[in-house]
Amino acid sequence: MRKPSNNKYINKAFDLNGTGAITIYTVPAETVAIVKTVQAYNDTASAVTVTMSFTDTSASTTYNIGYAASSTIEQFELLTSNLLVLEESDILILTASVADRVTGVASILEQDRT
Repeated sequence: MRKPSNNKYINKAFDLNGTGAITIYTVPAETVAIVKTVQAYNDTASAVTVTMSFTDTSASTTYNIGYAASSTIEQFELLTSNLLVLEESDILILTASVADRVTGVASILEQDRT
């Protein structure tokens, strides 16, 4: 008999209400996560830059993996052409150059390893 799929698609909404690093997602135990897209929206007429990074908890290291600059009211993507694979306990982080301007959502596939 075929084992049922343990894949779960989720959206993690975020509001970058500060200028420090903000954790938007932590991979659950016994799970691999595939981040498909991270879409953001600058809802002001002022410029903002958003940096995306992740913490590889197995190596205790944080890596900057991309950024996007928005100069006006617009939607923009932080992760577009490639997928990001995260392992158990890894952390996805966003940092905005200005607080209270950017909201968005990360689309993630979680694969249960049990």
